[in-house]
Amino acid sequence: MVAYPRYISVLARLGRWWSKSAPQGEFWALVAATLLFNFGISVFFFLYNLFMLDLGYHEKSLGVLASALALGSMVGTIPMGMIAGRAGLKKVLIVCLLVMAAAFGARVFLFWYPAQVMFAFCDGVMLCGWVVCLSPAVANAVEEHKRPFAFGVLFAVAVATGSLGGFIGGNMPSWCEQLALQMTGTAISVFEANRITLVAACASTALAAWPVARLVSSARPQTARFAQRPSPFLLRFLLASACWAAAVGAFNPFTNVFFVRYLGVPAAHLGDFFSVAQLLQAGAVMLMPLILRRTGLISGIMAVQLTAAAAVGLLAAGRGLLHEEVIYCMFMAAQHMCDPGLQSLLMDRVSAEERSRATAMNFLVISIAQSAAAAIAGVSFGRFGYPFTLVGIAVATAGAAVAFRIFCALPVNPS
Repeated sequence: MVAYPRYISVLARLGRWWSKSAPQGEFWALVAATLLFNFGISVFFFLYNLFMLDLGYHEKSLGVLASALALGSMVGTIPMGMIAGRAGLKKVLIVCLLVMAAAFGARVFLFWYPAQVMFAFCDGVMLCGWVVCLSPAVANAVEEHKRPFAFGVLFAVAVATGSLGGFIGGNMPSWCEQLALQMTGTAISVFEANRITLVAACASTALAAWPVARLVSSARPQTARFAQRPSPFLLRFLLASACWAAAVGAFNPFTNVFFVRYLGVPAAHLGDFFSVAQLLQAGAVMLMPLILRRTGLISGIMAVQLTAAAAVGLLAAGRGLLHEEVIYCMFMAAQHMCDPGLQSLLMDRVSAEERSRATAMNFLVISIAQSAAAAIAGVSFGRFGYPFTLVGIAVATAGAAVAFRIFCALPVNPS
């Protein structure tokens, strides 16, 4: 009898906290769009390489397609920021989602290799448009004091749906085969089952445009002056962002190789582990707004960055598979936990007119820094081995945390 009133009291406090901290209205349309978009691209990229291998393509050809995608993302960054400022975030988001879904579909049905390269480049440009416009759209829809929570929810949804997309992408082809056999009595090939799954991924990506179409706050064009020199804070933030992106980007592309080649983990076990790890990371991201509320943006982000540095250093110890898996989860959780704080800080410190350009420049800086860091790390892993290189990455990550504190804690000059 006593527990029931306490239960009601806890629910009442949670309700008051939710109404005070949680965003309202248009933000949830962006969450729905993020869920559909991330699910679609997760399924697509999970299966696409396998689909192309069945057609007779080899790793070299797939590498060129991946490079075309990355090149499109980098080339489209600044133009997308300019277009978003002039046409409005809503229009750019809708066009990018629909064109990307169409290009995905073309890659599933048109197998002429030059066309594949062209559509991969187009996907990269459209993907860049989504990334460049999403954070400013969230900032337009959410009050400043609620943005850490909003970005926390958004990134948690993105990570969780990435895990779900990997699971569906791995299992839906077999479900399609079983369903076709039960309904028609005719078996379909693995190739056709993969194609059906990829088409479903295209549909999910296109469907993400529907909640975006409900936006009002991001419909109007911004009066941005793109020839204007970036603000001092933006320049300092970009420098800190480059240091952080390079530090964590040095290891991220090699995690699969680290577990399979260095630790000898079976690929099947690794897929299950990564799915579970992503769900844990999504939960960790949801804790970040609570941490930032107590510590402040700068101190909270730096603390999590130092946690990531410690985790990379511990990975070099190599004390058994369970130890490495736990430490890897800690590293990835810390890495993802930084994202809401960094995006919230950037959107808070730049003017509304500068948000699209700031996001575009940050995306470009991150892409370049991660590409350069991955190339250097690949050489280092081959020459010096994993323990030595991981220690170096840990030192670089700690240095990036210190650089972030130095550059971003400086007072903002009034404009």
